[in-house]
Amino acid sequence: MQFHSEGGLELLSRFREKRRSVNLDRTIFSSEIDDRSVVEIVGASSTGKTLLLCQFIAKCILPVWYKGIKIDGCNSCAILIDTFGQVQMRKLAALMTIMIHTAYQTAGVQLPVETVDLIVNKSLENLTVIDCCNNDQLHLSLHALEDELLSDERIALLAIDNILAYYWQMRREKGIFGMDQYAKSLVRIIRARISQFCDMTVYTRWDESMSQNEMPVTSLNSPKRTDLLEETGVNYRLQLRKSFVVREFICHVQSINDTKQIRYTISDSGIKWIL
Repeated sequence: MQFHSEGGLELLSRFREKRRSVNLDRTIFSSEIDDRSVVEIVGASSTGKTLLLCQFIAKCILPVWYKGIKIDGCNSCAILIDTFGQVQMRKLAALMTIMIHTAYQTAGVQLPVETVDLIVNKSLENLTVIDCCNNDQLHLSLHALEDELLSDERIALLAIDNILAYYWQMRREKGIFGMDQYAKSLVRIIRARISQFCDMTVYTRWDESMSQNEMPVTSLNSPKRTDLLEETGVNYRLQLRKSFVVREFICHVQSINDTKQIRYTISDSGIKWIL
């Protein structure tokens, strides 16, 4: 009997061949979204950061089709690192239910409640949740994820809510340094050990330094915007802000090559883009 031992280069080659682009939101991202992208969702409290992250997760783990009906999910697996316990599985399941109902309504098909529950429960099997309590656990989880990603080629999304959760703990222990520096140190770990095996990494972070009503003003060709993204290792920055219109918000999308603003509302059914 002959055995084949797979070398490191052969393993990486196999992963590159099987990697596929996963677009978690076609309104935000163009169809040419880069493989292995790092996406930052930044905003003040109550602007929908965790809700948007949950919508990305729901899109990732739902099926593309179910018995001839297009659900428009990605049929992939996701890993969620939940630092504050803010991601409620009940809310995630509710978002998935709404997405399924919308798909069936579009197809003009009545959907039994039992079928919805079946699709949701089956899709939730594609999600692995890692709870962290402190900075050491967060770093340990990031370093250990490499083995998890190597063992499951269907994992397409790493989601982290909130990447700055243990900043103040580290500031007390290590001395004074900025939030951006702390976030960049974690992104470097992700870039070095994780992103080559994962289609997208999405994390949320605070932005308490700016007023919720203050909109970022950035020129399309601004070198400052481009340098900032390249310096932090982030491919996309989604800045969430309140609008001057009541019950309306604005998502300022920044990438190396583009910038745009999208208005949205927040309700029990999730974030809805105003096109």
